[in-house]
Amino acid sequence: MRRRTMLVLLVLALLSSIVMAQTSTSLTNLDAGFQALLFHAARLDESYPEAFRRYTPIAMAIDAFGKAVKEEDQAGEASLMLGLIYTYLERPGTALDYYLRFAELNPEDAWVHALIGDRYAEMGRLNEAEQSYRLALAGAPDEGSWARAHYGLGAVALERGQYSQAKESFELALEQAEDFFDARLGLGQALYHLGEYEQAIEVLEVAHLQWPRSLTMLQYLGWSYEAAGLSDQAAHAFDRLAELGGGN
Repeated sequence: MRRRTMLVLLVLALLSSIVMAQTSTSLTNLDAGFQALLFHAARLDESYPEAFRRYTPIAMAIDAFGKAVKEEDQAGEASLMLGLIYTYLERPGTALDYYLRFAELNPEDAWVHALIGDRYAEMGRLNEAEQSYRLALAGAPDEGSWARAHYGLGAVALERGQYSQAKESFELALEQAEDFFDARLGLGQALYHLGEYEQAIEVLEVAHLQWPRSLTMLQYLGWSYEAAGLSDQAAHAFDRLAELGGGN
């Protein structure tokens, strides 16, 4: 999660720097926040520790976006960026507050409800997470939707033991984004719990190609092999799991 969130922050920061370079406008608090994120992405605080003795680039970004939030024309984007930063810092409650503010200021951007749902789910608030994912899907343009929202609904159903619903949601997520590892892993888990072991193996073997070091994937792949009577394959999966520190 941290790597994916940091990638989003870096892309947004790079785009902002391009815009700043092509315009003659003065630096806004929003611009300063993006600039600080570039410093963080470039690890300038590690290369030049003396220059960042008092404030890290992330702290500088939080300060700049915090000021931008108070300005009407920058409040929405700054709230979103603070939500992403606090997601990266693994502070879901604070991130949630900023995502909710962004949603309030930008009601047409229904996709943010998927991010809101993720934070609710992270805090174990499954009912609110489900509601948020459904809001994201309801606001999808035309007949489209977002894989993240379908995945979120699948994860909620999986947590509740509603495996048929989880299977359906994960399949919809993969229709939208066929390389979505978490959705494929979730589908494999749901299939295992439904007793559909051959299908679970097929799905989890593809997931293994995507991320061979995933402990959860190896655990469920081993269990699925075991349940299907494939003892040699199960032993190999469990051996690999043990090598990676996941036990058996």
